[in-house]
Amino acid sequence: MTRIKSILLVYVLLSQSAFAQVVDYKREYNKINENLMLTLGSYAVGNFAVSGACYFASEDEYFKRFHEMNVIWNTVNFGLALPGYSKAKRNAGDWDAAEMQRQQQKTQSIFLINTALDIGYIATGIYLRGEAENRPDESDMFCGYGDSMVLQGSFLFLFDLVAYTIHKRHYNREENTFLNNVSIHSFGQGIGLIVQLD
Repeated sequence: MTRIKSILLVYVLLSQSAFAQVVDYKREYNKINENLMLTLGSYAVGNFAVSGACYFASEDEYFKRFHEMNVIWNTVNFGLALPGYSKAKRNAGDWDAAEMQRQQQKTQSIFLINTALDIGYIATGIYLRGEAENRPDESDMFCGYGDSMVLQGSFLFLFDLVAYTIHKRHYNREENTFLNNVSIHSFGQGIGLIVQLD
């Protein structure tokens, strides 16, 4: 009977430790996302303010189109940042260690894929700049939109690359901890604890 009590005590302690570790990791993961979305949202709001004012103040067609595209582009950025921040702030998702790892890898993949898309945005901006020579009547629009896309694509490239790096470092820092060696799963009316021994 004493042996059973000892095993149960070890099980409870391991379970609490594993749950605590996943909760701590998830809290850090969400805090990273919260800060990233605050950065993206702040950048978008800054663009709204500056480019919105410059659009109405400028009489030059090139600058009007440049600032117009900045506002359009950052409407999308703000539209991504707001729900992303809200989700991170709510600490959404009741995940075990395995699901936390899946979410972590999914997030890293999204930011890495986005860096490739950002290169496409920059290339499109460069293309629009070049196309302006073939469209003299719309040259200012093509140049303004093109320069805006190069600027916004460059910012997003840096943002997504930094976001990927931050998440990757967070994951690597925790990779060899208890988080990856213990997982807790619920099934039916019970809970299962899996401990990976080296």
